[in-house]
Amino acid sequence: MIFKDQESASGQSIIEILVALALLSGGLVCLLTLANFSLRNSIALKETTQAKFLAEEAIEAVRNFRDNTNWQTNGLGVLTASAPYYLQKSSSVPPQWQLVPGQEIINGFNRQVVFNQVARDANDNITESGGAPDLETKKIIATVWWKDKKVELVTYLANWKP
Repeated sequence: MIFKDQESASGQSIIEILVALALLSGGLVCLLTLANFSLRNSIALKETTQAKFLAEEAIEAVRNFRDNTNWQTNGLGVLTASAPYYLQKSSSVPPQWQLVPGQEIINGFNRQVVFNQVARDANDNITESGGAPDLETKKIIATVWWKDKKVELVTYLANWKP
């Protein structure tokens, strides 16, 4: 009988080890799945943050362009509405922003800025349809896209110089 008890105990130990290994394997699979999910989300967040910064940079560069040009001569007032542009630094000292027709690619991100006409209603509020054209205000849309994602920032700029 002592011999049979030892065999029974030995068989139980193997089953216990197999159950423990199965639980450990399941736990590792869960941890690896969680790590993969976390890594993908981290990459997506990094890309979205970079795209947002690129769009903000474009808006700030357009503001700088507006401030260093004459609205009706060589500034925002003479740009083609709804056409894409990108910003480029001039070779002058100090460098200044120039608007070039088209779009640009920066480290896998596509970026463009579009300028739209603005109209105002009878209360002088900006309106999407109808109203009188406001030649001293432009709607600026900075768009950055990559893969199947897109970030778009919209603002309005006015001719503040007399």
